[in-house]
Amino acid sequence: MIFSLILAAAITSCPVAEAVYQVRHQPDVTAGFRNVPASQDWPSGLALEVHVKPSGRSYWFLPWQGGTDQRTNMAWVREGSSPIQYQDIRRDLQVIITDAEYNVLAEVPKAGGRAPSHFLMPDLGAMVWHSTTGLNRDNIARRFFDLVACRKVGAETPVPRIEFPPVP
Repeated sequence: MIFSLILAAAITSCPVAEAVYQVRHQPDVTAGFRNVPASQDWPSGLALEVHVKPSGRSYWFLPWQGGTDQRTNMAWVREGSSPIQYQDIRRDLQVIITDAEYNVLAEVPKAGGRAPSHFLMPDLGAMVWHSTTGLNRDNIARRFFDLVACRKVGAETPVPRIEFPPVP
């Protein structure tokens, strides 16, 4: 009992770039934030990789904060070596980010910050399904991603080659 409390405390204080997430009840879909260069248009300094183990595909997103609606979002972007068909139009998905007690957080994570405990991208499954074709379509359930581990990021961890779209 004490060990599980210590483990839970260690995970909830995980730096965002070291967090490992898993779709609840779908362990073959994982996610993690990666450090990327920040800019005036993309100030979080993070990209989110969602990896689907059966197909080996990864989907990449840049977190961004809405304007007056205070909506938290993820912009689907291309990673340089990705084989996934990508539309040239920017696609934004709402993301609901929570702490361990499921209190909704008002801001997207930022590089150097603490990892949120859970997040939900309600339209992710539909986007992934329609972005893949044939019999090998990716399928992601409409469930929360839960923080399941904290991994150490070393100097050997490569920065993804994200194509940063212009901000309208």
